[in-house]
Amino acid sequence: MTSQASPAMLSESTSERSLLIDLRSLFLTAQDHSSPPLIDGQAFTRTALADAGMASVVQDRFAESHAAVSFLRIAGKDASQASISLDGGYQLETCVAGGWIISPLDSSRDSYWIPQAPHLRKLDHDGHILAHQQAQATGCNVSPSRLAVTLDIPQDQVLDITAWRLPANEPELARSLQTLSTLERQRYFLWSSHTVYQRPADLYLHLVHGHVYENHEVWPKYWRVCSELDAYALYVAISGLLKTTGKRLYALLRAQLAFSVIARQAEDGGWYHGEWTDQMESHYRLHGGAMHLLAAYFEETRDAVVGTALEKAAAFAAARTDRLDSGAWYLHDSLEQNAKTLEKYPFRTTRSRALGKSESNLLVLNTHLDTNIAMERCRRVTGNGRHDALIDSANVSTRAVLELRPAEWLYRPLFRAIGLTFLPSEQASRLPLFKRALKRIAWKYLVAQLPRIKARFPRLVMPDGFIDRGLAQYGLSVRYQPVNLLDLIRTRRMFGDARLDEVLESGFSFTQQSGITRRWKEMKGKEDDALGFWAEALYHLCLANPAPIYRAWLAEAMIDLEDNALGLSPSLLGANAEAVGPEKQHPCPSPRDSRLRVANLSHGENIELLIANPTTEPITLEWEIPPQNTMSWQVLDSHESQPAASPKIAPRSSLRGMLTVGSTAPTRTLDSAYDYQGDQTFTRIAEVMPGPHAFRST
Repeated sequence: MTSQASPAMLSESTSERSLLIDLRSLFLTAQDHSSPPLIDGQAFTRTALADAGMASVVQDRFAESHAAVSFLRIAGKDASQASISLDGGYQLETCVAGGWIISPLDSSRDSYWIPQAPHLRKLDHDGHILAHQQAQATGCNVSPSRLAVTLDIPQDQVLDITAWRLPANEPELARSLQTLSTLERQRYFLWSSHTVYQRPADLYLHLVHGHVYENHEVWPKYWRVCSELDAYALYVAISGLLKTTGKRLYALLRAQLAFSVIARQAEDGGWYHGEWTDQMESHYRLHGGAMHLLAAYFEETRDAVVGTALEKAAAFAAARTDRLDSGAWYLHDSLEQNAKTLEKYPFRTTRSRALGKSESNLLVLNTHLDTNIAMERCRRVTGNGRHDALIDSANVSTRAVLELRPAEWLYRPLFRAIGLTFLPSEQASRLPLFKRALKRIAWKYLVAQLPRIKARFPRLVMPDGFIDRGLAQYGLSVRYQPVNLLDLIRTRRMFGDARLDEVLESGFSFTQQSGITRRWKEMKGKEDDALGFWAEALYHLCLANPAPIYRAWLAEAMIDLEDNALGLSPSLLGANAEAVGPEKQHPCPSPRDSRLRVANLSHGENIELLIANPTTEPITLEWEIPPQNTMSWQVLDSHESQPAASPKIAPRSSLRGMLTVGSTAPTRTLDSAYDYQGDQTFTRIAEVMPGPHAFRST
């Protein structure tokens, strides 16, 4: 017996329930079979198809294209088998962008893109992905007249399929999926899951049935959770690729990311994750990622739906604060709300009421800094000043905490010993016997006592330049050193507070010179993700200071990232709107040789590129998408000039490119004053080397 359940045809038998679905039926128009929009922005609409029978279909449409994306989900409790078919003369081929393109033999008909293979997922009631695997076809029909695949669905799982419809009258969309430049095929490091994005199809490793997830299993539950911070990293990468290629595909992907983040926003304005508990606690760094993404999208589009979501998010963040003696402090997560909720915290903590804080406030630095930056971004792009006092108060607390310097007599020898544990193994093995013994004592005993010492003598900035993550949590996480520096250099730019310069100077110098970066690199799969944040921090530093030595540090970090297959930080494409406003961004050129790595340091009138060669052989620099301006090239570590056309990059070396005099934009020479025209203006003197006053304003 068969019955109609539009858009799917449902067929039942005594042995099994099978759902028959025509792929075209997933793209019915809003006038056919849909409920009112779930989201309705200026450039994007999301609807849930009504009358979908045993299938759940979420459909995304775009104002500037007739393309559409449908997310199909079938629960095993509703159907044990699904057959997806397409009749009428189509051919199936692999897609350069990932997945498969289904092209019609008749060019007047639409094409389809399946970016990822169908997946089986086990979900809990909060949407965590508890288990997942690629669905295996139990039946397949590929012929000139019919394409069909049959998939079994276990009782306790769901089948997920994502499909794009590519309109026949917009052939450039299909072409853009089959022709990718070097930059479009390069790895980019994602800030939450620490995995990589490498091609358009990889977006749908994260975007699952309309929500953005991390692409890995999260400790301690080892399930996959939603993450707006990964969404933001994807957004920044795709923004850079849009700027470089001009492909409309990337504009559509950006809109889909932005509104997929809004789709998960709770009524109170927050995002909830349940990374650590089964009670869906909220992690405010991820919440901040949503705010940064929405601020960037709203700044360009002025979409009222996005603006409303952003202001709701700011109100949520404003209410998640603690009060120090000095002023406001943003909490790290919702488990810090009070002593009872902190009992569910997965890490051991120590009691502390330092600086007048609540006992449940662990005084985590990076989330406090990032949230205040997000609040300021919201204030600037929306023009809403209702949180002005909070932002100013949080800045006062930032300075108060960073300026704590008690017990120098204790912390200086303590961190000389603890610093030995930061060394890479090769360097540590060459230590004299007494230092190796001291290193073991520091690792086994001193680090364990550090929370108690900090509770008695509260301090985050240590004498050698190391910056601790927080005050009251046990354990010493060296992986947060570059995250703290990243958030501090962003805070410096956003608020123009020169009092942060001393901390920045010592922190960057310590990180580069202590050997800790080599330790991260050798701890592949464990600590090397810190290299992604180190490169990101150096990018922001290079925007603030033109000294060649910081370019050398960044080039070294780029090579380290390539060696460990981690991918470049997305901001290196030059399209992070927080760092460089949309009107001051420049496209990142794409080299012909896919082994080269590019950092786009351009902003406004300052045109600058950094090209790193991570290989062991020289490479001639040629372009498939050239710079918009004629560049002068210089070997970074020797100041040797290279020809403007086809310069050579030595193995494990890098070139710095600057705008040539007489080109279309004003040049900046290395011995001139450097004025960064960002959200705040501050002047630097070029050729500043590490040491006293390296960050000081003139």
